[in-house]
Amino acid sequence: MIKSICSFLNHYKNNKNGVVSIEFALVAIPFLLLIFGVMEAGRLVWTMNGVQYAIEETGRYASLNSDTLNENLQDYAKEKLLDMFVSATPLQVTSSIVMSNGVDFVQIDGNYTHTTMLDGILPGNFGNFDFDTNVKKPVIQ
Repeated sequence: MIKSICSFLNHYKNNKNGVVSIEFALVAIPFLLLIFGVMEAGRLVWTMNGVQYAIEETGRYASLNSDTLNENLQDYAKEKLLDMFVSATPLQVTSSIVMSNGVDFVQIDGNYTHTTMLDGILPGNFGNFDFDTNVKKPVIQ
């Protein structure tokens, strides 16, 4: 009986079937995490660039049309953000007229909350990134 158990264990110890799949399982997890991390970082930079572009375009528009309402500026910024293929839902835009050295400036502030693809998997509020941007342009009469 003991001889048959030892024989079975020796056969099992020398069996190399399945080693490649175990090695792949050990290497695939860090590799996929690296790939998804690079993709998510690229998506974050793309979103930040899109929000900055939308706020700058809105500032240019507001400097030419200083009587435009804040709601219209928000719609304009969201439209520009959609042109960059970025979700416009989390974008919040506020505008104000600021005077500096006797010159009127329009200041556009934007706030955006970026949600990662892995938001449901990551613990707590780790999957959300808030960033702000603003632009100040002189009002053209």
